[in-house]
Amino acid sequence: MFPVLKNDLEAIELLKGFVPKKVFDTHVHLHVAASMPTQYDPNGTFYRERGTVNDYLTDMMPLLPGAETIRLNIMPMPDVGMNDHTLRLRELANEHIFQQLLEHPDQVGSPYIMHGDSEEDIVKLVQHPGIKALKCYCFSADTMDHEYCTIDEYLPEAAWDVANQLGLAIVLHMMRPAALSDEANFTYVSKMARKYSNAQLILAHCARGFASWTVVDKIRELEDNGNIWFDMAAVCESPPIAACILKNAAKRTLWGSDYPICMNRGKVVSMGTDFAWFVDQPFPKRSSPCFVALENLMAFRQAAIMLDLDQTQIEDLFYWNAMSLFNLSD
Repeated sequence: MFPVLKNDLEAIELLKGFVPKKVFDTHVHLHVAASMPTQYDPNGTFYRERGTVNDYLTDMMPLLPGAETIRLNIMPMPDVGMNDHTLRLRELANEHIFQQLLEHPDQVGSPYIMHGDSEEDIVKLVQHPGIKALKCYCFSADTMDHEYCTIDEYLPEAAWDVANQLGLAIVLHMMRPAALSDEANFTYVSKMARKYSNAQLILAHCARGFASWTVVDKIRELEDNGNIWFDMAAVCESPPIAACILKNAAKRTLWGSDYPICMNRGKVVSMGTDFAWFVDQPFPKRSSPCFVALENLMAFRQAAIMLDLDQTQIEDLFYWNAMSLFNLSD
């Protein structure tokens, strides 16, 4: 389903010597088709009935030249259909993650939490072996216009309470066009990270920095207690990645792929004050689209070159920062 083509091989060649032997992918979706009725497409990247750790390794290993050890933070793929609690689709999706963690105990997981979840609900989820984080998404907000959701509309404060008590992480995909530069988002992130200083907050996609300016312009103003992290998942431009690395001296930035979304061909690019996804469409005759995963890795490599990162820092970003975040020993 995801054949490696000539243009992919050329990109992989550039990545040789950059990707280290140990890699931790901190943003991986392992889906169940039956749990995502509005997003499942048998002809798309979620074509399998169930995505597994072994499927990830089959698809991603060829794109990570030199990697020998790969650890994952796995999470469900959210779907609007999960808002109908009588269907128990969210439970189906989370149970799949729990089962994968039982089969692959070296991996960690992040169950999907929703607006309205109580502290008791969330505590039950994190009691499963291997759970190190919580995943929220705008689909659980009551509003239909998810693009403009404020964070408190889909991330319950109960999640902060539990994460703070147990030292867990929260994987947050911000919404609103200006992302981190949106005043409501910026104020929320700063306030809650200070209030719940033992909770670890992962701002996914370089703080949703698909429009580069949104993170580059604002990140230096972000104050925290050392508990705000950034993952690079699906970011295909080097400025947002570089901005996140500089913010915390390469200590709280993490590599992530956004698998299997990253198996689309094309990339997401800044465009004016916004951004656009150019994936799986007719491309200009002379263009050679790679997997989004490779575009992301090449942007990371470019950022590393521009920042003159040493090998130790690169290995931290690919692996050791995640090991520290999730309190794991090698």
